[in-house]
Amino acid sequence: AAMLFCGAALAADGTITVNGRVTDRTCTINSGTPNFSVTMPTVSFSTLREAGRTAARTPFTIELTNCTAGSTVATYFEPGPAVDINTSRLINQAPTASAATNVQVQLLGSNGLQIPIKAVGTTGAQDNSQWVAVNASGAASMHYYTEYYATGVSTAGSVVTNIQYTII
Repeated sequence: AAMLFCGAALAADGTITVNGRVTDRTCTINSGTPNFSVTMPTVSFSTLREAGRTAARTPFTIELTNCTAGSTVATYFEPGPAVDINTSRLINQAPTASAATNVQVQLLGSNGLQIPIKAVGTTGAQDNSQWVAVNASGAASMHYYTEYYATGVSTAGSVVTNIQYTII
């Protein structure tokens, strides 16, 4: 018995080229303590009584040492599960029973403008983050802020969130 095989002719429709970069950045973050907390002050829910209101701008700094002198560094904030993909702000992850409602946290660059936490290549992604020059001794300081952001009429309660970051 003869078997007949029929091969399908396939033609490529295009080529995808992937570009990337591996960095030699080996900076030490915050004296070897890359995980840290930012404690925001307590505010009255009435300060966040309507969508778009902000309160309690709180500064924080990421200190780098042992970087390559003369290079530049930046912080990339990872768009993970704690990020609202519609607002690019941090979602309140406090336990439901104790959580403030209609409150998110936004990250701001040293210029005081929101850093949209979006994937690389997305329009506006990471705008207002900053590239900072590393000094001759291999150190750099990156200054940021957090603040409460009302997505509607807020209610009293806890606000807890987090964000992962990468130094690039």
